Amino acid sequence: MDYTAIEQARAADGLRLALTGGVPGPWSEAAKGCFRVRQVNYIPVWQEGGGANEELVAWTGHRNAPTAMYNAEPARVTPVDMINLAQRLGSGPSLVPEDIDARIVMFGLLNEVAGENGFAWSARILMFKSMVDNMGEAAMADSPMLRDYHYGVAEAASAPAKIISILRRLSRQLRSQKEAGSRYLVGDHLSALDIYWACFSQMLDPLPPEVNPMPEYLYKVWGLTATAIQAAGYEIDPALLEHRDYIFPNYLQWPLDF
Repeated sequence: MDYTAIEQARAADGLRLALTGGVPGPWSEAAKGCFRVRQVNYIPVWQEGGGANEELVAWTGHRNAPTAMYNAEPARVTPVDMINLAQRLGSGPSLVPEDIDARIVMFGLLNEVAGENGFAWSARILMFKSMVDNMGEAAMADSPMLRDYHYGVAEAASAPAKIISILRRLSRQLRSQKEAGSRYLVGDHLSALDIYWACFSQMLDPLPPEVNPMPEYLYKVWGLTATAIQAAGYEIDPALLEHRDYIFPNYLQWPLDF
């Protein structure tokens, strides 16, 4: 991806999107997917995963990605922020079901996948546990990411069970949808939930290098989640990955570009 320097992006109009550069960060990839489906153009801006990102903070007030800046409006950072902005600016297929019950299910499951204490949040906790185990608590004491995710021994111990409960609920949702004749997680059409799960599923089982040329170390880091939940007695439902393998080539950037 061809990134624009913060100085130039800050002076530009329109949508500027800070993205974790060089890796398929799930929050960033999902935001990109939402804007892609809604046919919204944006200027990509590099954010260093885990870095201080001082220039980004000075501009947006936020260190992490994705951070969306549209004209002079306030920064947007959450998945719901990204979806709502894409809905407002775009003209492509809707990311949100019209039916209110389907909409409630979509946003509820989206929060379980991408929100605080959800699937990806808990997977990050497992990664931090590995780092603390390898480097020692003293070496990690000042890590901003550990502070951001409220890392602790109790949180690490409960993470596998949280992940398993969310995956089981997603599996039930897919089975119900399949019985109703749908390939999507809610309703009869693609929604933001399909995009977010496709991107976040990489933390469970990454796509192969030929379509996902991410750094080698990430395969090991993301493998920690699968190892932990399998040790807790859970086997990954193949339907969860089959869904991802349908969504990516049909709706998202393929191969991935980050």
